[in-house]
Amino acid sequence: MRVLLLLSAFATCTTGFSPLPSNNVKLVPSPLLGRTVTPVPPSTRKLPDLAAREAYGVDSDTPNAKPSALLPLAYTLTGLATATAWTTIIFTTITNNAPLGALMPNWQHPTVNQISVLSALPLLFSSIHHLRSAASTESWSALESDSCRRQNLGLVGVGLAGVLWVRFCATITKLPGTALSHASYTGSMGAALMAAYASTAVLSGAVWIKSLPTGTSILSLPTRITDGLSAYVCNLLPADKHNPVNVKYSVLTAGFTFLTLLQLLAPHPLAVIPSWTGRRISRAFPMWTMLAAVTSYDLKLATEAGTLFEPKFRQLSRGLRAFGLVHVISKIGAIFLDPTFPASYHAVALVPGWAAAAILFFGLTLRGDKQ
Repeated sequence: MRVLLLLSAFATCTTGFSPLPSNNVKLVPSPLLGRTVTPVPPSTRKLPDLAAREAYGVDSDTPNAKPSALLPLAYTLTGLATATAWTTIIFTTITNNAPLGALMPNWQHPTVNQISVLSALPLLFSSIHHLRSAASTESWSALESDSCRRQNLGLVGVGLAGVLWVRFCATITKLPGTALSHASYTGSMGAALMAAYASTAVLSGAVWIKSLPTGTSILSLPTRITDGLSAYVCNLLPADKHNPVNVKYSVLTAGFTFLTLLQLLAPHPLAVIPSWTGRRISRAFPMWTMLAAVTSYDLKLATEAGTLFEPKFRQLSRGLRAFGLVHVISKIGAIFLDPTFPASYHAVALVPGWAAAAILFFGLTLRGDKQ
């Protein structure tokens, strides 16, 4: 737990950013970025990483400050802290004596269900890699791209959801009619877990705010988020219905959004879809289907822009595919390797149609990106 706290504290403290250029010269409009930029005299410009900046869809002639050299490391540390926190929660919740006296029917049962929710790790790492790559360029402009802004906001959501779940898990996982819960984290354990998730939320939130146009008011941030969500909903349909890859990512975006709301708002037992983890993890897994929806949306727009096969999107695509692959494998293991299936899956047995549909939906992530 001390390691988690140290990682989180260091990552949060290493997010210092280089200042923007001086505003002593007139602002001019940039048609590509849709905002004003500050020109810098040629004699004072530093040679930018043109290939990286063009790859992220920004004007290669637009001067901008260089991100802190510690920013990629900060992303790595917060990613590792969040992954460690999630793994800790899984192995202390999906296990024997959680609560005391609650025993698993066999070793296969907890194993396949742990694998089911560990599937989130490649999705998390692909998002972190995407942002680390952008932070490693010679200009802040890469982090100002729409995809990086969305990924940062997605990680803010993961971090906040993780903090809230750890804080209220004793209530969320409480067994009906008893005072017992599947999970309860207090003292240094609870503080370390919340610090790990908070570090991700703080770092990504700070980078997102820094990436906004100069002069953006803090009071306008809720409006920006609302506008982004509205555009997200309005753009769910594919631009080209005859392009199977475009259709795939549109369906994945809508599907992961629906599953996120289902797990958060639906009553038990429906909320166990798609995690199959009963009351133990089912209300925590939505943070990852939310991130999967954000990633799917990024890949949908990349498909429509013809940039899907650029390096920056390949890692996101691989992470989403690994998320789906591990999840589907866990379900195959539950059905064919757990001798107590379906008797030990009481909640799943009550909604078999939903369970089957969710497996088929996750299988869609395995389709390749070539038409």
